[in-house]
Parts: sequence; C-alpha cells; structure tokens
Amino acid sequence: MMLRAAFVPPPEAVDRLRALGGRLTQLPGIRSVEPSRVDVPIAGLGNVLDRDAGRFAGVLAECLSDLPPVVVHPAGVEVTGGDVTVVLDGDTGTLAAVARAVGTAAERIHVYVDRRGFRPAVVVASAASAPAGSPLHRMLSGPEVLGDLVDTTWPVAQVDLVRTRWFGGEARAETAYRIPFGVEVGAGGFGGRDFRTG
Repeated sequence: MMLRAAFVPPPEAVDRLRALGGRLTQLPGIRSVEPSRVDVPIAGLGNVLDRDAGRFAGVLAECLSDLPPVVVHPAGVEVTGGDVTVVLDGDTGTLAAVARAVGTAAERIHVYVDRRGFRPAVVVASAASAPAGSPLHRMLSGPEVLGDLVDTTWPVAQVDLVRTRWFGGEARAETAYRIPFGVEVGAGGFGGRDFRTG
C-alpha cells in the first residue's frame, strides 16, 4: 500500500481548514486540495507491505511512548512553491521530534522514508506559480485571511499512517493506522498490538 505519515487535525479543525481552502479558491490561480488530504504531512513511506506497516506502527509507538499531547494553532497563510499552506505555531518542536522519530522507526525496519524537511503546516490549496511579493502573496499576508481559524487551537496526540487508494482515477486518502502519543510499552514491547483503524 502507498503509505505516508501525517498529523491529522481533529474533525472540527479539518472542517475549518477545508472551508478556508474553499474560500481561497475565489482568488485567481488557486485550487483547493482533495478534502481527504487536509493534514500536516510528515513523510512519505512509499509502497509498504501490510505486515511492514504493522511493524512500523509498533516501532513508532515505542518511539512516541514518552510524549504527551501537544497544542498547536494556525499562525498565518503562506504560498510555498505550488502549495498554499496554513502555518502552525505552538509546540512545533515536539512535532519536529515526532517527524525525526518517523525516520528512526522506518530505518529500524528497513522501510524507505522520504527525508524532505518537515514543515509544521497544513496544505489547504494549490496555487499557480507566484513569485514572492506578487499580488497573491500580498492578498494572503494578513491575519484576516485565516477567518474563523484565528485564535483556534487543537491538540496533536497521534500520528496517522495514511493510505492512498484510487477510485475512478482519483486518489483518496484514508487513515490505515493511528499511533497515539504516550502509549505505555509493556516489558515485551507492543507484542503485536494492532494500531489499524479498520
């Protein structure tokens, strides 16, 4: 299965982020992203066998076993490359540590991991190429762009392993495994504990 690791905001935050992406499509050259991909990408794991995904989930759970939930909040909107992102602030140092743990867990079970730098941001739309200082950048620079996301906070308490499936030629993302922070590890590790969602 094609698998990637991500922080998925709670449903009410996802709804607001989707609504923001929808509002931004009124600007020239902006398209909203597929609704099931409104999350904070950590790393791509490529095509992973189901048994390796289960092993990865267990190793990652061990790496995250001493972490408490953290709180983040939207800080602004940016255009980076072809992505329109909501940049997060708050305990982003812990999020970066989790991103490193994803790489460590992948190495332990010899699974490929995409080593691009982690950014604490949610991609809500895509934009046609716009150089810095362009009218689009200026339109997105004020805090009012966030709308009802201003002063919103949400907890991050898990890493989702998101599988991509294809339906009618379109990619759909769905959570295949959910690995919570702070799960107690027994003497023998997770001993086959299943983090699958369904």
